[in-house]
Amino acid sequence: MIFKRIKEIREDNDLTQVEIAKILNVNRGAYSLWELGINTIPLNYLNDFCNYFELSFDYVLGITNVKKYTLASQNINGNVLAKRLKEIRKKEKKTQTDIALLLNTTHSTWSAYEHNKVLIPTIFLWKFATEYKCSIDWLCGKIN
Repeated sequence: MIFKRIKEIREDNDLTQVEIAKILNVNRGAYSLWELGINTIPLNYLNDFCNYFELSFDYVLGITNVKKYTLASQNINGNVLAKRLKEIRKKEKKTQTDIALLLNTTHSTWSAYEHNKVLIPTIFLWKFATEYKCSIDWLCGKIN
């Protein structure tokens, strides 16, 4: 589901997989697997994709039909992302274990995301955002 729009966007812009892979600085095979939904595009490459086409994360991932926001930043702010993940979790009165179970991961892995030790995978971020009805662009600090 979350990969559907990257193909549509590429095709709407008359780009080949080879061309978009070159723009993202990955090989065509890796890009192809993202487009087919076999692998999920990592958040940093998704950010580059969104910036290149001037589109929101939320639009590309099918959360909204709003294509663009007024950006506070073109970059993912890991500290803001970690803080907002924790903020939403607490607002929803969930434990780290609750979120880990939702995402089918471990408590320690979720803790690492909340402490900005590692960047959360796109699929986990999408699942979290859709579950708790929040913007991925906002979570990542790209919009206020």
